[in-house]
Amino acid sequence: MKKAVSNFLIFSIALACFIASSLIKHTTEEQQPRPPDPFRTEPAPPQVPRTAERKDELNTFFASEIERTLSDGPTSPNAPAASYALPANATAVSLQAKTKISEKDVTSHAKSSKKLKNDKGFFFLDSKKQKFAATKLGIDRNHHFLNSFLVGYSPFTVSEIWMPHQVLNMRLKYQLDKDQFAGFEEIWLSSYQAFKAGRGDCEDHSIALADWLIEMGEDARVVTGTHDGGGHAWVVVIRDSGTFLLEATSKRRRRLWSSYPLAALAKGYVPKSMFNRDYYWTTEDLSKPGDYTGKHWQKAGRVLR
Repeated sequence: MKKAVSNFLIFSIALACFIASSLIKHTTEEQQPRPPDPFRTEPAPPQVPRTAERKDELNTFFASEIERTLSDGPTSPNAPAASYALPANATAVSLQAKTKISEKDVTSHAKSSKKLKNDKGFFFLDSKKQKFAATKLGIDRNHHFLNSFLVGYSPFTVSEIWMPHQVLNMRLKYQLDKDQFAGFEEIWLSSYQAFKAGRGDCEDHSIALADWLIEMGEDARVVTGTHDGGGHAWVVVIRDSGTFLLEATSKRRRRLWSSYPLAALAKGYVPKSMFNRDYYWTTEDLSKPGDYTGKHWQKAGRVLR
């Protein structure tokens, strides 16, 4: 009897040790990572689009929007939609004097004078001998104030303020006026006309870009002056964070607004006048080429349509 009890105790202790050993082994195996199984299929991680793919997708979107916009309404820059037509007879008024002049007066005088070359632009002085307005010949062969070429046109809606520059880089090709308009040295296009035509020089690029940015609520202005000594036009955008210079004819694509240079750091640009849809500014002080908001600028004239 004692031997049977002893054998039972030995068996019970051995069984308990076996069970405890099995539990410890099972727990340890759960805590350790499983070795890779070559036949096991793990779910693929979500694919994050690469930068190049995002660029391609964005370019495809822009291209489709350009095509859609061109197919809507009149396709010829010579027959713009009524809402984007050049003014029939805008008037420029000096802000320093009572002098004013209309576009019809300028066109009539230019066409009737044998001494004036019709396709050259004109500057106008008020009674105080201050320049307050300027005109250029339009595609309709009439003279228009520089402001008049900003007709309030934005081809389509975009979400970021750097996007108009990229779209216009895709749409517009650089071409001198004399190569586009036989027999004329200089003809300006409105923002609508430039987009529809798909080509133009620095003024046309700048007008198209500034007008779009103005539609987006930016304080954008077309600037005329010189770059590296040659006549040129470009765009400045005045914001609380600074004044930025946009080279409208540049084909470099920037995808962040912060990548545009501050006007104060841009080299070779010497502004002489600038304008938006309503006002015309001039400066005689060329010693501060990077400053577009200083006291040396005079808001000289306003255009009424």
